[in-house]
Amino acid sequence: MTNVYRALLAVSLLTAALSTTACGSSPHKPDPAPAPRVYVPRAATPDEETMLIQADSEVFAAVVQAQLHARADEYPFPIKELRYDPRPYGTRNGYPEIPAGVQGVAPELYFAKAGTSAIDRIAENRKVILEMNEVPAGSPFNYAQCAGVRVPQPPPPRSKSGRAKSTDVHAGCPKKSQSYLTVGLPLRGLPEGLKNIQDTRGETVDFDDNVWTVLVDEFTTGPKGWRRIQHAWIFKRSRWNHQLSLASTVQTGIVE
Repeated sequence: MTNVYRALLAVSLLTAALSTTACGSSPHKPDPAPAPRVYVPRAATPDEETMLIQADSEVFAAVVQAQLHARADEYPFPIKELRYDPRPYGTRNGYPEIPAGVQGVAPELYFAKAGTSAIDRIAENRKVILEMNEVPAGSPFNYAQCAGVRVPQPPPPRSKSGRAKSTDVHAGCPKKSQSYLTVGLPLRGLPEGLKNIQDTRGETVDFDDNVWTVLVDEFTTGPKGWRRIQHAWIFKRSRWNHQLSLASTVQTGIVE
């Protein structure tokens, strides 16, 4: 019986040794790559929505005042027929449909995502601010046959008679220039993508976090087509009257 037990023990040890050897000789498989992390904006609490509404009203009022006091020698330039779309970013849900090509300007990075009622309140507050400053609020204009300013005229197609028929891509554009602006949600501090670059005056953007940043889009349509230009407006609070004043502007995009 003892001999049988010893034989079984020897077989077990031999099997374990062979298994260990086999595992050591097989190639090591790398660990699977972790799944990419997807950022999901957190829904704002009622208190956070109140903070966002208050901040937006102050920043939006500062934007309107800065535009109304614009000078002809530097951006922002005066706009004769000024009007604003009161909705943040000019969108239905108050958030950008297409992300801006600047690092750190997503509004959810600064305030948790607000609900529909809070965005509606923001738009209503903006309408009041515009009314107080005698600036009209209006929705975007749409012209069916009005291409961008830099869109070239296509070559004329040939008709059956052999005569060329010209196609004017700007035939549907208005005879008189029109423009409107959209203003994004306030961003607390200076986004990373705007640090240490040149602004519209050729100066280096160098501010601490005690500033407010907001994206302002200007849409212009005229006889020669449409153009959209986006700038980041940076506001700094005055130590004397504690009001926000425009400290710098940076062009962040242009579509023509």
